[in-house]
Amino acid sequence: MKIADPLLMREINKHHVLEAIRRNGQISRVEISEQTLLSGTTVSAITSALIEQGLIRATHTQPNGDTQRGRPRVLLGLVAEAAYVIGIQISESMTTVTLVDFRGEQVGSLQLPIRLARQPVEVIVDLIEDALDDCITRSGIDRSRIKGIGIGVPGLVDPRSGRSYSSSVFGEREVPIGSLLQERTGWPVKLEKPANLLALSESWFGHAQRSKNFAVITLDQTASVGLWMETDIHRGASALGPTFGHLKVGGEGMVCECGQIDCLNAHVGEAVLRRQAAKAIGSAFVESPLAKTNIKAALAEACRAGNAGARAMIDQQGAKLGIGISHIINLINPEKIIMALGPAGYCELVEPAVRAAAAANSFRTHFASTQLVFHTLDDQLWARGAAALMLRDIYSAPWAATYQEE
Repeated sequence: MKIADPLLMREINKHHVLEAIRRNGQISRVEISEQTLLSGTTVSAITSALIEQGLIRATHTQPNGDTQRGRPRVLLGLVAEAAYVIGIQISESMTTVTLVDFRGEQVGSLQLPIRLARQPVEVIVDLIEDALDDCITRSGIDRSRIKGIGIGVPGLVDPRSGRSYSSSVFGEREVPIGSLLQERTGWPVKLEKPANLLALSESWFGHAQRSKNFAVITLDQTASVGLWMETDIHRGASALGPTFGHLKVGGEGMVCECGQIDCLNAHVGEAVLRRQAAKAIGSAFVESPLAKTNIKAALAEACRAGNAGARAMIDQQGAKLGIGISHIINLINPEKIIMALGPAGYCELVEPAVRAAAAANSFRTHFASTQLVFHTLDDQLWARGAAALMLRDIYSAPWAATYQEE
């Protein structure tokens, strides 16, 4: 029986070589061989082909010490202008478009402060297309070098079909945003939920660049998790990924929007926070300009001003989140759990309660070996994750026509 297709093996090896170069910025062939466990001959053949294709370039540097002795050291690096991709992050009040080069570095960015929730599908696609056209024009990049678009949409999305089925932005309606935008632009389009994009972004650019197993928790309209297992995002049998917001975290009988009882979302979802804040602090607080645009920032501001109701709400949210996080620690025991829970002021206030509840409900050894990292939500980081979604496909896909014909 044929163990492996030679073309597939070459493709996999090429991907590993490109990943090693991307992670290190500049790296020698010997170091690539050490990191990928590929033979020196294989690495030389792959890197020579990549240089010919214009994807990487060799830089000759003098060895350390006496510059008159020894052969120049050859370091390999990605060619930034070899390809570009677009990352788009869609939220309730903001659409962020980011243009990224082949190294994963940001070339241009644009934010569109328009609510898309009640717009017809065609209008939504029109607005997104106008925003990305504007971003490309400002950057001066040749459109022929753009290889694809990655989009982050909160809620339930199917990355296989490019459809959003249930989203805080689009509601329950089925929105084929991926296929529509692909028809308009002619570029491949991939859709993902923000937590998965943030996990990819953390793996490429952030706190988890050297981690093999980690989780990313986001708290936007609802609670969501992106799980990174070994080399990829874990999506499960349905490809829709885990539903962190529907873990059971209490016995109060709180009804979730899904119809079940005591889901995490029933305690920490944004709609719930607004209702709780109206009772605990007052309707005038909920109707304030800050609370209308960012309820967590408003709660943090009220808490710092000495409001006991706001303090109690934040502590309760942290306790429920900590219980949810303990399930991940007990089941998976990842190296890190990275939490993007809201604005900076809110993160600082909710962190102690999250840590305490996670510790109290986790198996002690597992909790001790899992690092908890807190930082603020960032649409730019999500958008870069969306761009990285497409870059990964480029790294692992055949580039040259001759390579495809072999």
